[in-house]
Amino acid sequence: MESKSLDSTSLKRMEWRCRRGMLELDLLFTDFVKQYLPNLSDLQIQALDELLDLPDQQLWNLVSDSSSLESEHQEQIIVWLRGEPAILSGDASLR
Repeated sequence: MESKSLDSTSLKRMEWRCRRGMLELDLLFTDFVKQYLPNLSDLQIQALDELLDLPDQQLWNLVSDSSSLESEHQEQIIVWLRGEPAILSGDASLR
């Protein structure tokens, strides 16, 4: 399910938001942006936006910990950042 809301300007803005101060996160987001960002659904974009509002240390703790999140879409973003396969059944195009 491709997002209609990520035009060229929005895509660049989201790419910029994915740049992090923590090297480990920056490296993870570099691959994530290339592989997933252009094809995220509107709900996944919203989930990513919420995750990017977190401080680096808190975001790193989510990525490096194996616990799950309440939001299925946030969980999917974290799973992709960890390099694990897709978990959402409705996102077959992103597997």
